[in-house]
Amino acid sequence: MVLEEEIWFSSEEEAQECARIFKGLNVSVHIRTKVDLDNRVIYKAPYTALKGVLEEEISWIQEENQEDGDEITQVFQDLITDLSEDRGLLEKTFSEHNPGDHIGIKVFDVLINDGVIPDTEESMDAFLKEATLTRILELNNLLDLDEQGMILSNTISPDDAVMSFFGDDIPPLREESLKKWNIIRSLEAKDTFSFIVTTGPDVVFLEELTDLEDFFERIEYDENTNLFFINLQVKQVLVAEILSIIQNEGHRSKDELITDFMHRTLPIEDEKLHIGLHLSPGYIEGVLSDLKKIGILKGKDSKLKIVIS
Repeated sequence: MVLEEEIWFSSEEEAQECARIFKGLNVSVHIRTKVDLDNRVIYKAPYTALKGVLEEEISWIQEENQEDGDEITQVFQDLITDLSEDRGLLEKTFSEHNPGDHIGIKVFDVLINDGVIPDTEESMDAFLKEATLTRILELNNLLDLDEQGMILSNTISPDDAVMSFFGDDIPPLREESLKKWNIIRSLEAKDTFSFIVTTGPDVVFLEELTDLEDFFERIEYDENTNLFFINLQVKQVLVAEILSIIQNEGHRSKDELITDFMHRTLPIEDEKLHIGLHLSPGYIEGVLSDLKKIGILKGKDSKLKIVIS
């Protein structure tokens, strides 16, 4: 159905709330769940090895005068800087805490106790640093857990701490360098759930959008909100024009309507704004089919009429 609309959510609760709003507006709707695998290559090794392989790659690029060498070198250098900052964070933690101390209070509160995500730049920066530290400690089996939070179980030399970075964040590393520095390459797979709210074609007759606008604003949904409202407006204008032509002429054939709307400009907002339509025959045929399915049009393809209630 070409007149239906899809809105994707990562939260099942938000998808259900969106569906309830559509149902309250007398729009047919259903939710389906889609599960995907997110696969990413991760490089893992002690800090000194990761730093070493990146520095070796930089030296090789400079010696070979490789194309785009400056850009690639900068990517590697930025990653070395990030790893160095992580090492410094680890060293600072080991100097300030002893085994048995509780750490990562903010991360524990958010992840375990359903705490509030930081809402200021300063607090978010502190939270992200703590999350980075937690990830490194977990990677090195240096964390224990109790009811009060995460516990530093041991300390090691920061240079020996295993760290990691994603392979898709950087240009490819040469195989000989990876083997020389004993870099572990791992394919990490994670399942991701999407909850898709799908409306029926009757959504094109929706006039009151305030509840939907308020809902999207409240959940700060940005990904496809504007696209949904733009698509809806275009479809509403298209359907209104099709029905107007059929009503004025009494009937119209499918082929005539396809010709009418393959290339057509329609005014909206008192002709201050126009919509230029460049639609395929298959799309227009789909619109007409949807309008017949929901009982707006009837008749054979050679003589389509509006159903009079």
